[in-house]
Amino acid sequence: MAKGEVRKERDKSGWQAQKSAMMRDTILDAALDCFITIGYASTTTAKIAEKAGVSRGAMLHHFPSKTELIQAAVEYLHGKLIELYSVNIEKITQDLPVDERNRLGLQGYWKYLSSDLFTAYHELCVAGRNDPELQHILEHSIARFDANIAAANLQLFPEWAERGELFELAMDITKFCMEGMAVSQIVSQKEKRVQRMIDYLGDRLEEIFHSVDEGAAIHR
Repeated sequence: MAKGEVRKERDKSGWQAQKSAMMRDTILDAALDCFITIGYASTTTAKIAEKAGVSRGAMLHHFPSKTELIQAAVEYLHGKLIELYSVNIEKITQDLPVDERNRLGLQGYWKYLSSDLFTAYHELCVAGRNDPELQHILEHSIARFDANIAAANLQLFPEWAERGELFELAMDITKFCMEGMAVSQIVSQKEKRVQRMIDYLGDRLEEIFHSVDEGAAIHR
């Protein structure tokens, strides 16, 4: 085969791979959209194909079974959540005092929790309680996600690494308090009440962070 023909075949192969990846992402985006708009329980492969604007056969080519599709959608969502969280905290710089970084981190985390992506994630977690197969898929992804978030936070707040278990406590308080706010149906004065809770949480994180320094000062 001539060099020109080889190059054409490579270009064709590369374009086909790119086209296939784009089609796969389109289907996974449609799956996430279905989780958000109609809920996991009402989501079917037919509805995902319709939302994606592809034929059932085309979707089956990429995902032969619903299990494979859901597993891929969870991993796809996992990547997008990590990316979204990183974007929300990327403007927090190390030259700021740790307490200010903590509070900016809480604001960034709230933006993340207020996103449609988190809504999709929460929808899957709720559905997983009565779906052993989905729960099994989620368990691995949740563990990886929590580890990635912890690593990102240690990079952003290296001072917390010296706090040992207090860092884990701060992470848990932040996660459970703020995720609770995100899934609660706050109807009246939502913005005011959320900000009040974020300020309160910021105060508690300062207390946890500085408790080590205060304890060390007492024993001197």
